[in-house]
Amino acid sequence: MTQNAETPRLDPGALQEDSAAGGTSAATVPQGADDAHQVVALLIARPVPVQTSGRLEFAARCPSCSSWHRHVGLGEKDAPCGAHYLLEFKTKLKGAA
Repeated sequence: MTQNAETPRLDPGALQEDSAAGGTSAATVPQGADDAHQVVALLIARPVPVQTSGRLEFAARCPSCSSWHRHVGLGEKDAPCGAHYLLEFKTKLKGAA
């Protein structure tokens, strides 16, 4: 089997941003009858660009502990508090008013 065939498919609304302060660190998405394989949906943190004297960094409020953490890049991050989240900018949908 190829990796694409093994990758579980998610419903379009399965991954949602947790905007509540102090929310849980991860949410599980049910996968039907096969409970052995569960997908953990990453929470999303929205970055704020910070220009330091040496480089561009990204600050984000942690969806788990609500503290500000700084990172040097975007993508999946492990915060100092132990949280694991996705650091990415919000994208605008084409044709949205």
